[in-house]
Amino acid sequence: MKKLFLAAAAALAFFAGPASAVVVCDGCVYIPGEPATYLGEHDPNTFDNSTFGNSTTGQNGNFSNTWVFDVNPTGNATLDVIFLPIQSISNFAVNLFSVDSATCGAAGGSCSALDLGGLLATSNTVPNYASVLDFTSLLAGTYAFTVSGTISGLSAGQPASYVGNVQVAAIPEPETYALFGMGLAAVAFLSRRKKKGGVAA
Repeated sequence: MKKLFLAAAAALAFFAGPASAVVVCDGCVYIPGEPATYLGEHDPNTFDNSTFGNSTTGQNGNFSNTWVFDVNPTGNATLDVIFLPIQSISNFAVNLFSVDSATCGAAGGSCSALDLGGLLATSNTVPNYASVLDFTSLLAGTYAFTVSGTISGLSAGQPASYVGNVQVAAIPEPETYALFGMGLAAVAFLSRRKKKGGVAA
């Protein structure tokens, strides 16, 4: 059993990443009236991430907020966003776009100009208040995502908000995939031997 555990741990270690990530924009708040809010440049090699959100009080109806971030070098991006109160949101979605051009200041500030490119990915929203977009490969460059939905049922003084996280990570090399596969094969082999009684507990 100990060997089985060690083999599994070795296989998973290849995807564990660094012990700590770099936070580029911590708790960035959406800036209304601007084309977008900028989250800064994110380096996949240090698992850079940013947290962001927007809040409102007593405002029902449709909304769409645009956030911009840079990736350098090429990496994988993940996004997750949650809305509260959960019963007051519908049509909740995160859409990822390429950016043709943008004029942005420092992380946490606004973009004074933004020209969106094509749609790259759409999030999976299950349940209706939690939207997740996982492991999207992005070349070095500028990207934008929208957070949108329909708020309903809020009373005049009732608050509502969403919070989210964007993280970029390095794309594993083919050699890493091979080693990971070998680790999984070792786990499967040891598991079969244990079932046949060939491995002592």
